[in-house]
Amino acid sequence: KKSPAITVDVTMHPIHHGVQTEFTHMLDVLESDTAKPFIIPILGLLIGIFMMNLHRCAKLDHMESISTVGKLVLYFGAQSFMNIFMGWVFRTHVTLEKGYVLPNGKTLENDLHGCPVGFALTAMQQVISFLCFIIVYGLLYYTPYKIETKRLTSCNEVISICIFGSVFALNIALNNFSLGYISIAVNLIIRSCLPLTTFMSQQGLAMFGLYPFKPCRIAEIGLMTLGVCFAALFTIAKIMGSAEKGHSSSNMVLGVVICILSLLCGSLNLALAGVLGEMKMSVYDTVAYMSVPATIFLVPFAVFLEKPVPGQWPEVFNTEDATDFMILREVMRIAPGTFALFALSGVFSFMYNIVQFSIVHTLSPSATAFGGNFNKAALVLLTLTLPFLQVHSLPGSPYIEVIWFAVIGNVIAFSLYSYLQILEKEKAKIAAAADEKTGFLSEQEEDWEESTSEESAGMCGT
Repeated sequence: KKSPAITVDVTMHPIHHGVQTEFTHMLDVLESDTAKPFIIPILGLLIGIFMMNLHRCAKLDHMESISTVGKLVLYFGAQSFMNIFMGWVFRTHVTLEKGYVLPNGKTLENDLHGCPVGFALTAMQQVISFLCFIIVYGLLYYTPYKIETKRLTSCNEVISICIFGSVFALNIALNNFSLGYISIAVNLIIRSCLPLTTFMSQQGLAMFGLYPFKPCRIAEIGLMTLGVCFAALFTIAKIMGSAEKGHSSSNMVLGVVICILSLLCGSLNLALAGVLGEMKMSVYDTVAYMSVPATIFLVPFAVFLEKPVPGQWPEVFNTEDATDFMILREVMRIAPGTFALFALSGVFSFMYNIVQFSIVHTLSPSATAFGGNFNKAALVLLTLTLPFLQVHSLPGSPYIEVIWFAVIGNVIAFSLYSYLQILEKEKAKIAAAADEKTGFLSEQEEDWEESTSEESAGMCGT
């Protein structure tokens, strides 16, 4: 007679059960729709940090090139993380789950996504960034790494700070506003048109004698215009495809208009930098001096400007229009977790500005411009290919073919434009080096002629 087999249920063992539960929970988090969009940016941050610090662990050839690539990868990770996080907060994050009983007694039939508070959240980010600066300043005050802020010594500098702060804040606020109505892909494809709008702003200011005229190169202007046409084609196809699937196209049109206004503010900010003069400010100076005027500038928009609210927000407020302050106050009451995400975005904004400043000021301007254009293009392509980055499913034929055609055309056009910019800067650098060499040789010839004349005079004297 065989003895019965003894089986042990290892899953019931307390230690194994605890490890399995934690491991399963970790896998659930990684596989959730919330975590998936952040995997690629976090990998970019980790790989970039590793490549930048590789020289401390090993001595390899071309270490400087590896470090430069690492900075670009880190830049991509930081920029894509911030874009995805803000898009998630404004569009896809579940603020209230379905079944929630509203103050008016009604029950939400579907999940309430996002939170359209672009102006209020931007002002909140400025305040939190300023508080983060105060904390960092205090922690480093008695260390060798003490932060030295730039002193404002003239009224012109104060006025410049106020203008820069207001335009910069409006640029970010309008961009955040648009993310509540359009997807990340549409937002980025529109903002890729920044080179052309900046060129037009500079030429417009030059007509009034406020800025030097930029050279009009047919190839560069043609590529910029072509890139903008592809961006417009992409946006129209997205709107028409969304309307065909039953999504509200009017709100998307509003988001596109607001994003274009944000783009114009960004261009004006760059143009004003040339008009008002280079301030030579660090990221800490920017936070310390611009946060206060930026917040003051945004408060009236957040408190008094009523706007149409998307999604199911009209059911929450029993009205089609609401101010940012009304929405923010209600969110703080009914969804404190979402309000905590708003506060966290201020910390992320402060950290992103530090990373961006460090990267931009250690790379050449051409490399930084190339990195920014590459980041936008890569994130748009990822949004189209990865379903967990999409707010809604992609439209069907023929719109999806038009969208892909427009994206590829936009990327090629602005990539060629960046390449021409790099070539022009290389030519200017070679010309400057040649002029410097010519000046050095002419000085040597003058010294030689002077010494020869002196020697001749000496010989004549003898």
